[in-house]
Amino acid sequence: MLRLHQHVAKQLTVMVTVLICIFGTASYFFCKQMEIDRYENTLKTTLSIIKSSIVYKSDFNDYIKEVGKSSGMRVTLIGDDGVVLADSAADFEVMENHNNRAEIMQSRLKEYGTAVRYSQTLKEDFLNVASRVQIGETFYFVRITTPLDMVMKSFYIIWTSIVVIFVFALCVGLFWIDKFSKNIRNEVLKLNGAFDALANKEYKKEFHFGFAKEFAELGVYLRKLAKRLEKRAKQKRKYTAKIKLISRQKSDIISAISHEFKNPIASVIGYAQTLNEDENIDAAIRKKFLEKIQKNSQKISDMIDRLSLAVKLESDDLPFQISEFDFDELIKEVVSSFGISEPSRTIVYDGEPTSIKADAQMMEIAVSNLISNALKYSEDDVYVELKNGIFSVKDSGIGIAQGEVNKITDKFYRVEGRSWDNSLGLGLTFVSYILKMHGLELKIESVLNEGSTFSFNLQKIL
Repeated sequence: MLRLHQHVAKQLTVMVTVLICIFGTASYFFCKQMEIDRYENTLKTTLSIIKSSIVYKSDFNDYIKEVGKSSGMRVTLIGDDGVVLADSAADFEVMENHNNRAEIMQSRLKEYGTAVRYSQTLKEDFLNVASRVQIGETFYFVRITTPLDMVMKSFYIIWTSIVVIFVFALCVGLFWIDKFSKNIRNEVLKLNGAFDALANKEYKKEFHFGFAKEFAELGVYLRKLAKRLEKRAKQKRKYTAKIKLISRQKSDIISAISHEFKNPIASVIGYAQTLNEDENIDAAIRKKFLEKIQKNSQKISDMIDRLSLAVKLESDDLPFQISEFDFDELIKEVVSSFGISEPSRTIVYDGEPTSIKADAQMMEIAVSNLISNALKYSEDDVYVELKNGIFSVKDSGIGIAQGEVNKITDKFYRVEGRSWDNSLGLGLTFVSYILKMHGLELKIESVLNEGSTFSFNLQKIL
């Protein structure tokens, strides 16, 4: 199977050769006829001179011979009845009647009659031109004849020159076709190189095509394709990284669940086993153990609820119901509930009535998680404030290192070196997600070993 440039070269060679052959053949007949016409006009000019001179001659035969000798052409004088009266190249007395000759018949109808004919007398082809002339009261025909070989010799000289030009043109055409073929081959090789580069993921490699617009357009398309493939490769890498992250997060979930559930479950099992094995255990101790079982079971229940909430938030499956309510009253209820669950801790709240349009349940989760986070990271009092449309929770705890501030809202992330009960590192993730749903943003200010302040502006939902 031929290559593209070979197909092009073959087709162009055939086309150029055929065109040159057609043009050469056409030019052959055209030039031949043109040369015959040129000689015919020359004969007509000579004939008009003879016609204007013969009327003054008394001896036609001598005059005809003289003209034939001086012009190098055969001149014949024919009577109106077709009888030859004089001829410069043959014995007119033995010549047959010319009344039926084509050139004579034509000259009866128009000024000049022409014919190419083989002469039986001289045994060669002649170009004959005749014209009718009146001498006195009598009409005659003057015919001038030239050998066709003379015409053809002149034609062959011209046509040979044309053939040489044709051959030269063919050589130039073949040279141009070869160059054209090489250009196409080079562009195809560039295309092959471009495809190889794309196959090898060399997306930054430059492709330059300039021989023809089509190749340039292919180059533009290949550059666009390279950018798309590079973009897809980046997306694939990101997707692969995301898959790895998800896989690592799943491992983290399993690890977190295993770690966080281990202690309360072990406590429940231990206390239950003790109660089951010792039927005579003291009532006070029994009550204490049952309280421990209840407390640890509640921890497990709370952690399960948190995991469930995390899954719903992740899949956007949590109902979102907007209503108007007093955020100040909601905060007071949350602070009050912490006073019951954390009686040993002090939460100082300073707020003012603030009506907002939001999902009350989600905002309660956000407030609860911020306060819970502050309690876990600080042994001192926690300060909660709602002033001028800004809600904040401040603690005097361990604080957060500058490099960890942007990470603490990630799932399952906890400050290094810290652990606490009933925690999966989801609290601040809930807060950040809930605030984003309301068009709000969590602001974190923290100094290591001095404390942290978590706040958000309610301006968009007032």
